[in-house]
Order: sequence, then C-alpha cells, then structure tokens
Amino acid sequence: MHNNNKKVWRYIIFFIVSVSIAWFLYLVREVLLTFLLGAILAYLLFRPVRWIEKHGVKRAWAILLLYLFFAALLGSALVLAIPAIIREMTILAHLYPQYADQVQELTARIDHINMPAKLSEVLNQNLARVEKGIYNAISNFLGGLYALFGKMLALIFSPILAFYMMNDWEKIRDVFLNLWTPKARREAVAMFAEIDSVLIEFIKGHLMIAALVGCAVGLAALLLGVRFPLLLGIVTGLCDLVPYFGAFLGAIPAVAVGLSQSLNLGIYMAVSIVIIQQLESNIVTPRIMGGKLGLHPLTIVFALLAGGKLMGIWGLLFAVPLLASLKVVLARAYLWLVDKG
Repeated sequence: MHNNNKKVWRYIIFFIVSVSIAWFLYLVREVLLTFLLGAILAYLLFRPVRWIEKHGVKRAWAILLLYLFFAALLGSALVLAIPAIIREMTILAHLYPQYADQVQELTARIDHINMPAKLSEVLNQNLARVEKGIYNAISNFLGGLYALFGKMLALIFSPILAFYMMNDWEKIRDVFLNLWTPKARREAVAMFAEIDSVLIEFIKGHLMIAALVGCAVGLAALLLGVRFPLLLGIVTGLCDLVPYFGAFLGAIPAVAVGLSQSLNLGIYMAVSIVIIQQLESNIVTPRIMGGKLGLHPLTIVFALLAGGKLMGIWGLLFAVPLLASLKVVLARAYLWLVDKG
C-alpha cells in the first residue's frame, strides 16, 4: 500500500512538473522560435559538415567553410537575380493599373449581359467573394512579410545557435539520451535513426523537385513570350514545396499573366504547366522520392488541410514531414505495446 502511494505521488509530481515546463515554454515561445530555427538549420547542415570533417578539417572550421560557401552562393544568386527581379517587378507595377482596368472592363461586360436576375445575383456575389479573397490574400502576404521582419532577430541568431549545436552535436545527443534507461535509449536511437532517414530523403527529394518544376515553368514562360518568366519560375517553385496543392497554386499566376497578354498565350501556358506537372508526378517524383514516406495520399491531404488551418503557410510546409515522423513514432509505440502485452 505504501509503495502504491509513493507511485501515485511520483506520477502527480511528474504531471505537475510537465505542465509547469509546458506552460513556461509557451510563455517564452518567441525565444524558442530562434532555437527551433537553429535546430532545423543544424539538422540540415550537419551531414555536409561531417563530410567536410572526414576530409581532415576540424568541425568548427568545417562549419565556417560551409557558411562561407552558402553565403557566397546566396550572394552570387542575389547579384545575378535581383536586378532581373527588380526589373520585372517594376514592369509589373507599371502594368498593374492596366490589369485592374481589364478586370473592371470584364466585370462591366458581365453586368451588361442579359441573364436571369438570380444568375446575375449569384455571379455578382461570387465576383465579390473573389475580390475579397484576393484582397485578403494580399493583406495576409503583407502581414506575413511584416511578421517575418519582426522576427528578423530570430533569423539572425539562428545560424549562430546552429553553429554551437553542430559543434557540440554529440554532447547534446548524449545529454538527451542519458535521460532514458539503457533499453529505452536503444529504442530511442533506433527510432530517431528511422525518422532521420525518412526526413532527409523527403527534404532532399522535395527541394530538388520544386527547383526542377520552377525552372521548367520559368523556361516555358520565357520560350512562349509570357511576361515575368523569372518571377513566375520562382513563385511556381516555392508553391511546389506544398504537396498536391502547390501545383495548382503555382499555375494560377502563370496562366493569369499569359491570359493578360492574349487568350492563346494563356492557353499555351496552361497546357505547358499541365505537361510539366504530369512529367513531374509520373516520372520525376517516383524516381526521386520513390514512395519513401509510405503515406496514403488521403492522409497527406488531411495533414495539409489540418496544418494549413492550424499554422497557415508553415503548417502546409511542415505537415507532411511531421506526419511522416509521427507515423514512425506510432509504429514504434504500437510494437512496444504489443511486446508489453
């Protein structure tokens, strides 16, 4: 009886401590963002760092060399791309009034078409909804940019934190693993190795596919003579980072810009994107990804919808890798419960 009371009190204390820690972490969630970004960066860069380290370079110098490489790569990309992006955005800004006039002209034409009153009312309501949706999308985008600049401190400090995390990777790992019993430690190591294998394959494959799709759409726009090929390629590549929905989201601006020039260009751009997406989904993705996640499409769609609802754009980006990790954890937990039973 005395032992049972001690066990109950142990669980109560553990619960109180856990809730207190969770509440404290919630209060300092802005600070945690910096550490989270640093941890993600450290995770993504640790493999290249180890590769450099194997060639006889000390880890600290390997990290600095990798940082310098990426800084040079980013600087070169910005020097080459920014003038073209600024030029295209300047042209877009000058053409925006023309596009607005075209939309108003289209709306006026629709208003003058003789149609049943009910149909006209439904059409006007939906046009108002589309207009409101575009306005909300622009507002959310600008609000997201403002929030991003507000978190600039986190973006600046995250590479510094990533440096220390990578430099002391084994120490941090051992401190975490020492919290477990030897048997649980072995299970944890095996589970994290499996999660790591799934995540790294997904990240590498997904980034490669998004880059290929973005380049293909930009090249198609350039060959067809559609305006802003560089911007359209970048936007399509970024949209393609969102599984399933990204292809549709990226097609909208490309087709819209084509239609603003001529009906034929809009159709050609739409056909080009359909061909690119079919090649990507039927040839490129199976070869690069190879079904490594082992997730049903319906499960992925549910995760994307739930992630988008809870966390917006970040939820869409991280929903699938989190789901893949959760699948590994649940599979391990199920096997552990079966063994216990």
